[in-house]
Amino acid sequence: MKRDVIVIGGGVIGLSIAYNILKLKPNLKVVVLEQKYIGYGASTRNASHIRVHFWSEENARFAVESWRLMAKIASELKWNPLRYLGGYLWLVYDEEILKAYEDMNERLWSRLGFPVKILDRSEVKRRYPYINTNGLYMAVFGPQDGKIHHDFITYGYYYGIKKLGGKVLEYTPAIKIRVEREKVVGVETIVGFLESDKVIVAAGAWSRKLFNDIGLDLPLEPARKEIFVSEPTKPFIKPLIVDMREDSKGLYICQTQRGEVMGSIDYPEVKNTFKFTNTLRWMATFSRLAIRLIPTLRHLKFLRLWSGNYNMSPDHSHILGRDDEWPDGLYVATGFSGHGFMMAPYTGVVMAKYIVEGIIPELMKPYLPSRFREGRLIKETMVIG
Repeated sequence: MKRDVIVIGGGVIGLSIAYNILKLKPNLKVVVLEQKYIGYGASTRNASHIRVHFWSEENARFAVESWRLMAKIASELKWNPLRYLGGYLWLVYDEEILKAYEDMNERLWSRLGFPVKILDRSEVKRRYPYINTNGLYMAVFGPQDGKIHHDFITYGYYYGIKKLGGKVLEYTPAIKIRVEREKVVGVETIVGFLESDKVIVAAGAWSRKLFNDIGLDLPLEPARKEIFVSEPTKPFIKPLIVDMREDSKGLYICQTQRGEVMGSIDYPEVKNTFKFTNTLRWMATFSRLAIRLIPTLRHLKFLRLWSGNYNMSPDHSHILGRDDEWPDGLYVATGFSGHGFMMAPYTGVVMAKYIVEGIIPELMKPYLPSRFREGRLIKETMVIG
């Protein structure tokens, strides 16, 4: 039986795309292929946070649309993702960095309706007495940012697809996309060949290999990230806190709805690996930096560690749609560089509109894969973790 659309990747991106395609046209035969279990990759290996504050205007506008969809996703999917806007708090130790944030706030964020607040050191001490403010210059607080449960979003889409008549095949890896006469004709899998003239690659860090196997390349590089989770304790950390000191190694710390303290650092640099392992070197370095920022954390025990991948593009922005030089029927949604979970709702909407109606929404146009050979990069520097 021929499928109308095959989506490779059963993470939140692939599921959002499949769900939104079926919303637009419920009679389509849509199947999602997942190599392991639903959410195996970055969809369940992240800190479950959402934000609208990005350095590039393209990403900020895209994130705002996703944020708006997240606000009503519980009523649509019938899964409560426990959305909580505790904010993001950037701790600034340099006057020039603060000026850059103030300029961005005036030039972009306020204009979009999502202004940040500038807090002086005394205000930070009053609001967040657990933070060690030695050396702190100022802080930037984004009150519209927050956290949301990644599993409930992912499985909300999964069951939404099933209700609309779509299929999700777990433990069914895509072996190779088959192309004949410059057209996609389907996907080879471990259960046989699945015929379709439209294939969307939303396989995260595994996307590049699928393209390489048919003689194409995507400029992607997986980067392993490790993360810490403590034993649960009484909630006391409301925002996600980002320590911006040069020697903090990108430290961020937050707390889950269950009371577990969670955090990470961008260290050590490990690229082009699919081994989800953890290291004692990372644990020791994170512990030292976390306790320096929040001294009371010295009393908490490690509950668990895990790791996952950021799928990094050259400009740290996602890649959506298709290149006219590719075989007909081949599409992609990948390269989110650590922002996939928070961008997933709107990604599904724009990709579905493109697939079903052939229309490229305005906010999607900057993300076309042709931007790399045309030199139209979307340089995003606000990558956390």
